[in-house]
Amino acid sequence: MKPDPAAPADQLNLLRQQLILAQVRIMELEDTRDALTPRLEELAQLLQQAQALADRKTDEAAHLEEVLAETQLQVGQLQALQHHLAQEAATHGLAMTEAVAALAARTETINRLQNELNNLRSELNQLHSSRSWRWTAWLRSPGGKS
Repeated sequence: MKPDPAAPADQLNLLRQQLILAQVRIMELEDTRDALTPRLEELAQLLQQAQALADRKTDEAAHLEEVLAETQLQVGQLQALQHHLAQEAATHGLAMTEAVAALAARTETINRLQNELNNLRSELNQLHSSRSWRWTAWLRSPGGKS
């Protein structure tokens, strides 16, 4: 069997057509590449900015965790101080209650003594204004004469 001389020519033409189509496809891909290159660079810049933002936010989160830890420590200290002050207030409140009770008792004693003093002064004034006190004044004077 002898090969048909027309067949190689058809294959050669077919091969040329495929080569031309491949070259066209390569040119289309190069055009697509050229169109996508600026967009790719833009996306790379956006990615860098996003990474920088993520780094900043990570640093801020770390700082906020430190602040939170310090704040929790301060809250614990303030709660301990509040407990201590509440105990002192209770102690001083008891002492204050005792002092108020003692003051009230002393005030009552002073009022009672003041009333007694007023009564005694009144009795003394009545005695000094009595007729017998006046008539016996000469006996109380130095030398007994009036």
